[in-house]
Amino acid sequence: MTLDRTSVRGESARPVQTFADQVEALAHSAFSSNALNNDFYAMWTSKQMTPRQIAVFARNYGEFNRAFPEVLAVMISSTRNVTAQAEYAKTLYSELGYGNPEKVHSVLFDAWLSELGHKFGRDVRLDWMSISNELDVLPETHALIDGEKHLYGLDNATAAGAQLALEWQAYTMLRKLYDGALIYKHLWDDEDAFHEACEYFYAHIGATEKEHKVESLSAARQFASDASALERMTHGFNTHLRLFEEFWNAVAREMAAVSSH
Repeated sequence: MTLDRTSVRGESARPVQTFADQVEALAHSAFSSNALNNDFYAMWTSKQMTPRQIAVFARNYGEFNRAFPEVLAVMISSTRNVTAQAEYAKTLYSELGYGNPEKVHSVLFDAWLSELGHKFGRDVRLDWMSISNELDVLPETHALIDGEKHLYGLDNATAAGAQLALEWQAYTMLRKLYDGALIYKHLWDDEDAFHEACEYFYAHIGATEKEHKVESLSAARQFASDASALERMTHGFNTHLRLFEEFWNAVAREMAAVSSH
């Protein structure tokens, strides 16, 4: 007799989750994590920040933004599964503007940042060169970047879990960053010009981050071969989310500290 995917304990029979099902459930758990529910997002989406506070955010998020393609390259070089490599390569290609240097995501972020500075007034400099010279990167930002490189260079299951965590929080992350950016729309006389300046956000909350979620889930399923692999994947996933939580809360503390400057 062949058993279907249900338990056999009488009336309480329930479908038995496959490893692939458990990977998808793990991915969805990112939405309730403190990587997305933290002091930074509460601050960023509630009121207008001072230019100095924005500079703190931009210095640290911009550093992460620039490092991410390097981190992905570590994962691609460490992965031995061709299907997973292809999925990660798609993500890296989009991060690098599909081969167009002007559309590289860090370049688009810098363009929004600089334009926002101009709208505050001629004495406000929010271009990347200025803030990178004036502000130091927080220890938690270094910890996030170094932690990613470490996780992505470990075994394939751990690395896949870390990437799954990144991509399944990323859409909400970018949507919340855009929610905060909308607070400054009144600084633009031309509403269309505001939306043009926000290309960085639209590049993500359109198709890109949705595609990255699918790519990361497809890649992770390649390595969910047994309970041990799933345990390592879960460790990579949760560790990465914790790094994001600590990163964002540190940025929020520093923004609060400079609020009167």
